[in-house]
Amino acid sequence: MKRMWLRMLAHAALFCLCGIYGSTAVAAGGSGSVAERAAAGDAQAQVELGEMYQRGQGVTQDFAQAAQWYRKAASQNNLRAVTDLGYLYESGLGVGRDYSRAFSLYQVAAKANWAQAQNNLAELYDKALGTERDYRQAMSWYRKAADQGLAQAQTNVGFLYENGRGIARDYVAAMQWYRKAAAQGYGQAENNIGSLYDRGLGVKQDRAVALDWYRKAVAHGNAQAECNLGYKYATGQGVKRDDAEAVRLYRLSAEQGFALGQSNLGIMLETGRSVQRNYAEAKHWYELAARQGLPQAMMLLGMLYEGGRGVAQDNAMALAWYRRAAEAGFRPAAQRMFRVYQFGQLGEQADPGRAKLWADRAQ
Repeated sequence: MKRMWLRMLAHAALFCLCGIYGSTAVAAGGSGSVAERAAAGDAQAQVELGEMYQRGQGVTQDFAQAAQWYRKAASQNNLRAVTDLGYLYESGLGVGRDYSRAFSLYQVAAKANWAQAQNNLAELYDKALGTERDYRQAMSWYRKAADQGLAQAQTNVGFLYENGRGIARDYVAAMQWYRKAAAQGYGQAENNIGSLYDRGLGVKQDRAVALDWYRKAVAHGNAQAECNLGYKYATGQGVKRDDAEAVRLYRLSAEQGFALGQSNLGIMLETGRSVQRNYAEAKHWYELAARQGLPQAMMLLGMLYEGGRGVAQDNAMALAWYRRAAEAGFRPAAQRMFRVYQFGQLGEQADPGRAKLWADRAQ
């Protein structure tokens, strides 16, 4: 039964396509000369120095210092600095997280036709951060940035077409936009093209072509593609099964913070596939994925607590994680909650009324 659940969970929800933030690259140059020009009031140098502090390039990473230099450059109407400062507010780096402030800053730069700000403003509309969700506004701002050639925005336009958000679902149009971004070597777009070929959406299904696109995206460091290609090796789908390669790819994905990569790595560690079985490390990766809201990981954590693997056996914790996963819409977790109340498990009394409620949610 345990192996069956793990197989079911490992196969769930591979294709969570999403845009990724990214600021303009820091200009080359020594930190000393940049610092001197920044101190003398050069706005371009100020934003470059801020980005160096943000990334820890040539200086010790310091988000608060980055914010200070962005403010100086923004006060001179430097649109790149306005956008970068907005990103810090959105992310809560060096400043208190403030989506409304981020929205206002992005809006200023977006209206002045700064492409990265247009994309970032669209993402706030897309995710309902600092404003109400509005897919039409998101599409409008993504298109403005995409028409300026920003690969990230082109990918996001494709994503809205693929999912029918703010516009009629159109896989062919999605592919066209993904290809524009992929032509610039943008890894997320390459992954998304692979996913369309994998599922035969807008194109004839071709898993060999999908693999080629996943590999291109992996070469560009895309975390989702690392997870997707890892899954291919874990299952032997289109390639010779290779658990060691699957673990390597899942780990690359997990270390970049991709929730499904973290969960799948945890499964490999829990089951001991090509690696020494390690319940404690599996728990670590499940927890990271669960914090990002991945319901599969929540259920896997519940299973660890129920079985006392890598943790002290704890029915209350198991039940809490199952409930969270079920409330997030994960049907296997709702089925588990049904059994808890149908048969009186995990320290709970049998309760036909509650059992029926969870059975309805498991449909």
